[in-house]
Amino acid sequence: MNNMVYLYYIAQILSLLLCFYVFEITKSVVSTLQGDPTPKQHKMLTLNIFRYFEPIGFLLGFFFGYGWGQPAPIAPRYYKDRKSGAFITYTAPIIVSVILAVVFDIIGKLMFKGFGQAFFGTAESVGFGTMGIIFLYSLIRQISETFLKLAVFNLIPIPPMCGSEILKCFLSPNAAFKYGQNTAILQMVFLMLWFFGMITPYLDMAVNALGNVLFALF
Repeated sequence: MNNMVYLYYIAQILSLLLCFYVFEITKSVVSTLQGDPTPKQHKMLTLNIFRYFEPIGFLLGFFFGYGWGQPAPIAPRYYKDRKSGAFITYTAPIIVSVILAVVFDIIGKLMFKGFGQAFFGTAESVGFGTMGIIFLYSLIRQISETFLKLAVFNLIPIPPMCGSEILKCFLSPNAAFKYGQNTAILQMVFLMLWFFGMITPYLDMAVNALGNVLFALF
């Protein structure tokens, strides 16, 4: 296997670990700032990236392009206003992901302009330093892409995606309760459609459309 392929997979693994961590730690921090002691009690306010590692979500992210980290422990009952507080907590990581996707895309573009010639040739024909630049560039590009995918994926109103909690903020207590009762069925249907390849094309279309708009602006 070409060395470049190894570098690509290493960059993919690192980008997933980092992006899942940032996404979930954002929820923990935002919830904590609103008076929720739960993340601190579960020792989730940490720089330990593996606290938010979730094997199934990671493998799905690695093989299918979309996944999740260990969901941050959140207790909206501590918020002054439960619905508005929950809305802020669950939309914050999506907004942060979009912003970071743009930031890393800009960094990647600047790198390419600065080291453009280093990206030509095969891994066997370039030096160690050039391979390091290629790896760093690949990592930055994948981080940008992963953040954008996380933002879009988490708009889906099915647990464990943030969209499910965001939707509840707009439902009546009775409707939210009924929705909660049916989430297991929705999850099964969603995963089945996903494994049969009926979800990913639409997610990719949404990611590409959003990326074309955002990345063209900066």
